[in-house]
Amino acid sequence: MLQLHPLNINQTYACKCNPRNVAASPGVLKKDTVSFSGKEKDLLELSKKEIFRKIDASIKPENFLGEGGEAKVYKIEGTPYAVRLTKNIITNEIFPNYKKRLSFKLTDGDKINHTVALLGGEASIMKYIEGENCFKYKNQNELFNLPVDSYYKLYKQICHAKDKDMIFDCSSSNIIYNPKDKSLTALDFYKSDMDFPENTYPLSAIFSAFTTTTFAFQPENFKRLCAALLNIAIKEVEPGVQPVQHPNELSLGRLFRNFESCYEDSLPPQYDILKKTFYEALQLKYAESLGKDVKKELNGKIKLAKSLIKQVLLPEEKSILSKLKLWNYEF
Repeated sequence: MLQLHPLNINQTYACKCNPRNVAASPGVLKKDTVSFSGKEKDLLELSKKEIFRKIDASIKPENFLGEGGEAKVYKIEGTPYAVRLTKNIITNEIFPNYKKRLSFKLTDGDKINHTVALLGGEASIMKYIEGENCFKYKNQNELFNLPVDSYYKLYKQICHAKDKDMIFDCSSSNIIYNPKDKSLTALDFYKSDMDFPENTYPLSAIFSAFTTTTFAFQPENFKRLCAALLNIAIKEVEPGVQPVQHPNELSLGRLFRNFESCYEDSLPPQYDILKKTFYEALQLKYAESLGKDVKKELNGKIKLAKSLIKQVLLPEEKSILSKLKLWNYEF
């Protein structure tokens, strides 16, 4: 005799949509375990036990991303995350007590450091940033020849952190470069100490990060980097544009001093005109913030500044053209 089973409408619908849910024996329906999106659960949607199991399975040499003075970082296999685990400074081994606490309640500072969950013992789960450590990147010249937007996004990230009282630990080892999309991402920030306040100047911080860690010591690289950062300053002072930070916070004087201390070759007389032009543009931008109409004068200063950047800091195109003319003449 045929035995009838009560039907579950959800199971029946699931089978019609996906024949793989039908049991091998007729008349028996299995529970739907197929995700219609075709995607696995995100790590943070799993139970605590499963999260810790994935972390434990990922702590091995092939997933090791690097370490600092306080922690080691591992890529969590099969996920877009990494785990930062505090270590014993003496033995250099990971503390085993990181499973004491799991929290998704994050401060602004935690989020700035790409943290998505907190573990016990100051360990944390972080977003995995695709790319390579700038300090170890093989083609270092490429890092000094990126589009201005690459540096501008990094600048805005550091400015945002500064607004939240987070200070960027300016080192090229704390910047990740993704060659696929030419992006730069800062990794390491720390909370500003209110008892010992320090001010961060993002433009000079970026310059310091790329020039104080024995990168290929080529003056032309420093000139290109300075040019890119000055083009960011131009974006900030354009008429009618709301700058990411107050014009006074650009601290171009500090950037110029950092550049001059690294660049030992003599600079042309136009360099002083370049600096003077930028200072005047900053004054005009400040006047605009007070409600004055300085659009015409400011546009004139910006046009002059762009021309001087090419003449003083980016003369390669001009020199190549001169060489071609000379070669044609000799021929």
